[in-house]
Amino acid sequence: MQYRNKPYFIVKKDKQKKGLFSEEVTPDILTDICKRITGRSDFTYCYVDSDYSDEFLSKGYNKGRMAIMQYRDCVNYITFSEMNIDGRNSSTQSVATAFNMYYINNYHKKRLYYYFLGFNGNGATRYHMFTYRLMKTIGIEFLNDKQVLNQDVLGFGSIEDIMYFRKANAGKNKSNNSTCITKSDVANYDVYGKTYGASKYDTSMICYALSSLARPFHTLTLYEMNEGNLKTLPKSSLAVLNKMGKFKIVRTDMQLEKHEFEKSNSLRSPQYIYNMLKRLGNKCCALCGCEIPEIVQGAHILPVAEIKRIPTITLEQKIEYATDGNNGLWLCENHHKLFDEGIIGITTGGKVFYKKELPEKYTSFMDEITTVRDLPVEIMSDQFIHYLEMRNKIAV
Repeated sequence: MQYRNKPYFIVKKDKQKKGLFSEEVTPDILTDICKRITGRSDFTYCYVDSDYSDEFLSKGYNKGRMAIMQYRDCVNYITFSEMNIDGRNSSTQSVATAFNMYYINNYHKKRLYYYFLGFNGNGATRYHMFTYRLMKTIGIEFLNDKQVLNQDVLGFGSIEDIMYFRKANAGKNKSNNSTCITKSDVANYDVYGKTYGASKYDTSMICYALSSLARPFHTLTLYEMNEGNLKTLPKSSLAVLNKMGKFKIVRTDMQLEKHEFEKSNSLRSPQYIYNMLKRLGNKCCALCGCEIPEIVQGAHILPVAEIKRIPTITLEQKIEYATDGNNGLWLCENHHKLFDEGIIGITTGGKVFYKKELPEKYTSFMDEITTVRDLPVEIMSDQFIHYLEMRNKIAV
């Protein structure tokens, strides 16, 4: 890179959408940015066409909503918010693209910034704040967060911190989170992430943040939850994850589901766990409220062994039954075993009952650990009740 005594901006004029990026990122905006980064207000700039390329910018429209500022021997990447925020992803979905370009470039003296433009809409929802904190965690520096948000953006301190905030961010609407994070063991963190639409940016950013916070003894696994032909994250996101070197990436498909279904009667396939997370939210035992994810499991209402015995449906339909989020409850290890053994049951009205003729000392123990005796109404979907009916007929 050429050594520059005066800050020099390069900005691609064209956006992916209609309009010119140069009309949003004006010389006045560049002046403010230059002052915040270098303390200087004198600089030069150039708006370039889509066919321009150099060691930091590739050909094409302005990917990542970026400007490049070269000063001395340092290159500064600046990515910008949208002018109008129409949805929860619209203001930040370009950030993953900008980060990918920044991270993959091997130039050693570089920094990445985020600048809020004067936008219309609410850019400080809980969802947006979660995304801003992910950005801070992976090293993106905010230039004017205090002025726009009336607060400084703080990064996350641990993976558990991200999981807690993510859970709180979902609220009552479990489907708010297209990317789910959970634990399968004390040091094993699993991400179930969509690989298509705006969700692919959500998945990418969460994985980057987890990689940044992972300790040497942590194991991270990304299950790519695909739809149709969209089976993986963008190549640039995969390149970043590979360079970070923290994630094992598992591409889910029907072949994988068939393998999981055929090898075991205690199916714990990625699709089943993902569907449970989407329907019920984070792991929490339905009968005692235990939230220790390492010991909370997805318990089938209609067991996989029984599904395999149904003669009137195809293999694909059996897999659909086995991976249906309605065919399950989160149960701790104690309650899962009691449920599987038929010691505890659930009526189609959602009431918990015990197996007849149990010794009193057993029922006393179960009374103590079973704090929920009526399942919440929101769990009692028509499909869930149907699986209960099938299970209870078998038990009889």
